[in-house]
Amino acid sequence: MKQTAILALLISSCFTGTFTGQLLKVTQLRNPLATPRLQRRIGPSLAQRPYSVSPTPQLPASASKNIISATCPPEAVGAVCGYVPVSLDRKHPQNGTIQIYFELYPHSNPGPAESALLFNEGGPGAGTTVWRDDAFFAFGSNLGAHDLLLIDDRGRGLSNTIDCPELQHGTARWAQAEADCAAQLGATASSYGTGDIADDTEAVRAALGYDKVDYYGWSYGGPDVVAYATRYGEHLRSIVLDAPFAGAVLNKFDLYDHYRTQQDERMVSLACRRSPTCSVDHSSPNAELNALVSAIRQHPVEGDAYDASGNLTQVHIDEAFLLTYIVDNMRGNFASTGEILAAATSFWGGDQKPLLRLAAETFYTLEGDNGDPAYFSKGANVATFCSDLRMPWEWSATVPDRKAQFNRAMALLPKDYYAPFSKAAAANLTFNAPKECLWWEKPTPSSPVVPENATYPNVPTLVLSGDMDNGVPPEITRDVAALFPNATLVPVVEIGHGAVWWSPCAANLASQFIETLQVGDTTCAKTPGTVWPAVGRFPLHARDTRAAVVDPSGKNKIGTAERKVVTVAVAAATDALQRSIMGWGDGVGLRGGTFHTDYADVWTTTLTDCAFADDVKVSGTATWFPGFTWSTWGLSGDFTFAADLQVSGSGTSGGSLHVEGTWQAPGKVGTFKVTGMLGGRQVSVLVPEG
Repeated sequence: MKQTAILALLISSCFTGTFTGQLLKVTQLRNPLATPRLQRRIGPSLAQRPYSVSPTPQLPASASKNIISATCPPEAVGAVCGYVPVSLDRKHPQNGTIQIYFELYPHSNPGPAESALLFNEGGPGAGTTVWRDDAFFAFGSNLGAHDLLLIDDRGRGLSNTIDCPELQHGTARWAQAEADCAAQLGATASSYGTGDIADDTEAVRAALGYDKVDYYGWSYGGPDVVAYATRYGEHLRSIVLDAPFAGAVLNKFDLYDHYRTQQDERMVSLACRRSPTCSVDHSSPNAELNALVSAIRQHPVEGDAYDASGNLTQVHIDEAFLLTYIVDNMRGNFASTGEILAAATSFWGGDQKPLLRLAAETFYTLEGDNGDPAYFSKGANVATFCSDLRMPWEWSATVPDRKAQFNRAMALLPKDYYAPFSKAAAANLTFNAPKECLWWEKPTPSSPVVPENATYPNVPTLVLSGDMDNGVPPEITRDVAALFPNATLVPVVEIGHGAVWWSPCAANLASQFIETLQVGDTTCAKTPGTVWPAVGRFPLHARDTRAAVVDPSGKNKIGTAERKVVTVAVAAATDALQRSIMGWGDGVGLRGGTFHTDYADVWTTTLTDCAFADDVKVSGTATWFPGFTWSTWGLSGDFTFAADLQVSGSGTSGGSLHVEGTWQAPGKVGTFKVTGMLGGRQVSVLVPEG
């Protein structure tokens, strides 16, 4: 499986703690920028570590003789690898043992390590060691004094991987596949909870002989850290929690989606207010979104539209679909978040095409092929999630009774609990945890994430949160931070799920914190690193859009009408690029025409009669040098955008345009400089970049 596909699996699961499947299949295999953290990737790959690798890595002198040595995979350069045997079910040791796999990367400085740095990217269900490159990206600069310790949680990676074929590969309906997986695990189905994982982690730490560890946990890695901290806090030197999922920690089944629907509304507002293109046309984002939700609740919309890869798709948009697949969707660097208000305005005017396109682009199902279970085990994902979370039913109840108990619990919630969405729509969130566990068995009580009457250790703790994160909304991150007596919460603006993966500022804060145990200057977290593109209008005709601004440094000769043509011509090119981030690079323009993108260090998008407005067709080539590059697997691009476009159609006198600027670049939103000739007149205008 290609690295991009593997990463997509992890991203989709870590956003929710549960979901993978078709989201990966639709967009990610060829296009790594479909996953935000790859676009924000700023560090070295495994082959480019900033320190020397020992040619003969060894276990610490303090390591136990009970460790079972293992041959490291070829990718684990500079590591020493092994297994630590533990009880599969500590309450019933007679059920046998499993082997917990680890990779240990020794520090480079002379003398003993200051600590072992534990790294967990969450899931649940994802292996840890397959993400060794990410660990070096985030904390490679710390490995002069600290050893890096990667542990595959039980049931994942190389630690007795759970492989439930139907669930893993989507070859049966969800209910049957889940029930069969639970039956396959039998009496051990509830032995894969995060409390058990914490005990495994302690067993590995003790076997290797480290006194202190630093622990980084992202998303569902947060519960891993919390479970360990509340059991073995005396061995923690520091904690870094990055968007920690807290449903398993706070143990309230309804809280997660309650905060999530609030955050969805907030994200739409923030995306629009920060965009010079959107903010000028939408002065009341919340009111506009609420009006759209109400309208769709009363009158669902149905029709055909092309998805981001040019596939014609029939969609039905009701309120639950609007929430689950459009408003709640972060794909393509907040594409639907930044376009929903403009699509709503078009909808009010009788033009459903932009809204239907968003629906076609964001639809997926729970079923899907999750690939190699050693990279991501859907069985382990469900086993952990259903063991950890409090469900609004009795586990001894039948499935129909569980559904009835869930419905009663929902009925007791206030009517506006999920505002601006109804309870019915929120109950149908694909990510709603109880839905994924209805058919699961829980034969024996699980080890809880947080033990009863737990004490949270007074160790230096850094908690990072993104204000555009609806995978783990800021309110949840705040609640987790409040549990730790020595925690500092750092909100980071204009980033999504996993601050370290979106923001160089957050990545540096985390790395420095591990080194110094001090948070340091957080000023950088208060300024957007990148303002993501949003859309103000989807014009039917060029006359319906805003005109490009005359460039005072040039000699512009075109009037208002052709300056509006420039705006929609540039939008046709950037719209194709946005769809190329979300799709496979072959797509259809909003109002006709086609585009094709070749992915390389510099992306090349070829447009053929692409139309953002009905009366303007755009052909030509656009190039973009994104932050992520294939050759370095790191950030070395400068986000330069350039296009040479031929413009025709009934709404223009026609001609050619040259566009220069940057797109999705760090810093404030700039402007494209556009020159050329339209109708035989010189063009020199400026168009906002996003």
